[in-house]
Amino acid sequence: MSTVGRRIRNRVARLVGNTRAEQINPAAERSPANTPYRLLWSTGIVAFVLCIAAFVLWGINGAGTLFDMIVAFCT
Repeated sequence: MSTVGRRIRNRVARLVGNTRAEQINPAAERSPANTPYRLLWSTGIVAFVLCIAAFVLWGINGAGTLFDMIVAFCT
């Protein structure tokens, strides 16, 4: 949970009285320790490399090459 969400939960718990923050919203649990950061990073790196390749192709041969590649891929 983010620090902002934790602060809001704690503030509401103080306003309510003798309840703990966990009792207010038990569904808001911490994220699991096995969050797929490796998958997120690899997806971002692949997207970045594809953008760089598109700019390189655009600079070398112009927009016609990219358009031809997209048409060839889609057909």
